[in-house]
Amino acid sequence: MTIRENWDLESIFAGGSQSATLAGFLAELATDLTEYKVSDIPTPLAEPVQPAWVERIDALHELGARLRQAGSFISCLISQDVKDDKALQLMAHIDQLGANLGNLWTQLGAIFAQQDDAAWNRLLTNTSLKAVAFNLNEQRELARQKMSPQMESLANDLATDGYHAWDRLYGIVSGDEEVDFQGQPLSLGQLQNKYEDDPDRETRRQAFELYETTWRKIAKVCAQALNNQAGFRLALYKHRGWDSVLKEPLLNNRFTLETLEAMWQVIEAKNGKLLDYFAAKAKLFGVERLSWYDVYAPVGKTSKTFSYAEAADFVVDNIRRFNPDIADFCRMAIDRRWVEAEDRSGKRAGAFCTGFPLIDQSRVFMTYNGSFNGIRTLAHELGHGYHSWVMRDLPYGARRYTMSVAETASTFNESVVNAASLRAAADNRERLSLLAARLNDAAAFLMNIRARFIFETTFFEQRAQKALSVDELSELMLLAQKTAFKDGLADYHPLFWASKLHFYITDAPFYNFPYTFGYLFSNGVYAQALAEGPAFKDRYIALLRDTGSMNTEDLAQTHLGVDLTKPEFWETAVDRVLADVDEFVRLADNE
Repeated sequence: MTIRENWDLESIFAGGSQSATLAGFLAELATDLTEYKVSDIPTPLAEPVQPAWVERIDALHELGARLRQAGSFISCLISQDVKDDKALQLMAHIDQLGANLGNLWTQLGAIFAQQDDAAWNRLLTNTSLKAVAFNLNEQRELARQKMSPQMESLANDLATDGYHAWDRLYGIVSGDEEVDFQGQPLSLGQLQNKYEDDPDRETRRQAFELYETTWRKIAKVCAQALNNQAGFRLALYKHRGWDSVLKEPLLNNRFTLETLEAMWQVIEAKNGKLLDYFAAKAKLFGVERLSWYDVYAPVGKTSKTFSYAEAADFVVDNIRRFNPDIADFCRMAIDRRWVEAEDRSGKRAGAFCTGFPLIDQSRVFMTYNGSFNGIRTLAHELGHGYHSWVMRDLPYGARRYTMSVAETASTFNESVVNAASLRAAADNRERLSLLAARLNDAAAFLMNIRARFIFETTFFEQRAQKALSVDELSELMLLAQKTAFKDGLADYHPLFWASKLHFYITDAPFYNFPYTFGYLFSNGVYAQALAEGPAFKDRYIALLRDTGSMNTEDLAQTHLGVDLTKPEFWETAVDRVLADVDEFVRLADNE
């Protein structure tokens, strides 16, 4: 059977962005959202009106599933062809429909909060809503901590052309920049790849200097966007009576400040081990200390290349030795053309997996380049797909899991393939290269993201008093990077606050610590799987299925028997990801 590198979107909505079926689907969705009236729910809640409540809540979940179906499709269109202007227009329409749906949930949550506790508990116990009780209780509790539904709806509407508009402006300004580097026109994203990935250090240095210079030219606009986004959030939190900027991201990720602090404290105590990695890497480069543009640079040498079909077999075969269920899913997704992997121009950068809840399918987007890293990416994104797959029979309202656990299955898959890649290494230089890739991940999650968290926390403290200038923001970033990297680099990236998209994403405030949490959590899960062998399979599936129905601490206690508020779990996870340092140093010393 020939494996095709392009995904199948036609079976979802034939015709792409010009699809008449898609247009009709969106029109009907828009109409149904407009016609949905929260006031149709009979109050007060009592047993005779429970069926009406079930019907109205199920209907809103169904609208959410339809919106996700269309939004995922349009995201795929934009990713496969960044010049698809029609798809970009459709995404703006999806954003507006999403705001409308959000307003409906805000109004419904307020009604939830007004009902008698005993009547509410009977509704969730005695009807089909029991399966989505966690989600509904979450909505009810959140409504009690917010402003009135009228005020929340107003804030939501104003955010579309205010708060979120700064996100869009940042994307336009940063995306339009193009530079000439060594006679070649490059986007800022391509220039970043040059300074991070090019094997030649002088090329990296020149690329990084140009990168910093270019970001300084647009830094005033970035500072305006960041200050105004933060000002909006601080004003909103003030009116809600929230005294911490971490309240919303912690609620969004379903864990407590106690857990977050336990994780950071262990990282702070242990991530200095990476300085041994930096020192060995610096020696290979012939310098005393690494610069910012050296941290993720490649070392060693990998001579192997794999066709896409070979990569698919490598992923499936090695995961099958570990867990046949995951391997069967990966094989199915690849054979059914759920993966877009072709290396061609016109595609967006990066990789992702997105779900289509109405048809219980996923689609994976990536650009496969024949390398071990490409194999890792394929395994990682298929892990996201497997996570959705094991939840496919659950009600839509029980499938929403948070950023904090979203990387569990993906990083798990990647860990399996990483281990297999090391076993397949042809020689020590190839092994050195693969170990560096793993340790680069550790540096990113334990140091780089730590720096982002320190910066953002300090920035909000100061933004409560005044707007910050470009130089003030750069100084905060420099201090955060020196702290997180244990002052272990020769120089840093003060304009990282401007160049990093994640600071401007308004859908998920503090778009940083959930990545580190997920990375370590998944490594902890993988360690238990190694210890228990095949017996862990069913428990792993149960854990994934409950990611949409439990707080993260409860999830870990129930399925792993660990307390995330205590340091022990985090110490084990951090020690595991730092275990490669000594082997890397040994191999580097022999180069």
